[in-house]
Amino acid sequence: MTTPLVRLNFALQSFEDPLSAAMAHTMEYDTLHLNANAEHEITLLCVLPEDAHEGDTISLSATHIAARDARYFMQYTLRLSDIEAGTVTLTLEKITLSDESDEYVLQLMLHGLHATLKDSAEFDVAIKEYGAGYIPQYEPALVSKSHSLRQYMTSFSSSFLSLF
Repeated sequence: MTTPLVRLNFALQSFEDPLSAAMAHTMEYDTLHLNANAEHEITLLCVLPEDAHEGDTISLSATHIAARDARYFMQYTLRLSDIEAGTVTLTLEKITLSDESDEYVLQLMLHGLHATLKDSAEFDVAIKEYGAGYIPQYEPALVSKSHSLRQYMTSFSSSFLSLF
C-alpha cells in the first residue's frame, strides 16, 4: 500500500516551529482537494494525538455543505499497533458523483471511554469522484417458487371471496 498524500492532524501547527510552518498546508482552515481512486475510495493518513489510547474510536465523516447528514462516514477502533505507529489510515468508500458542488466539511473525531469526545478537527475539502463516480450494483430480488405460489393462491382466494 502506498502512503496517502493527505495527512490530517488533530492539533493546529505552531508557526514558531519551522517544520510546522512548512506544513501549514494541512491547517484546518485550508481547503483540501481529495481525488477518489479507481476503487472509488479516498484514503487519508491521520496523525494520532498524544492522548489516544488502545480501544479509542476514531471517526471520519464528510458532509456536503448544503446537507445536514454525512454523505460519507467511517469509524475505526484503535489498536496497540496504531498507537505505537502514531498514525492510522482512514478510508472513505463509495465516492459518488455529486449533484451539487464538490464542497464538503470533513470532521475528524476521537472518542474515548464511554464515547467521550477527546479531540476533534474540521477541514474544508473538495471531493472529486473517479470517472462517473460509484454506481451501486443492485441485485434483482430472488422470489422463491413457494412464495410466488403462495401469493397466487392468496390473490385467487381473495378474488373468489370478493364474489360473495
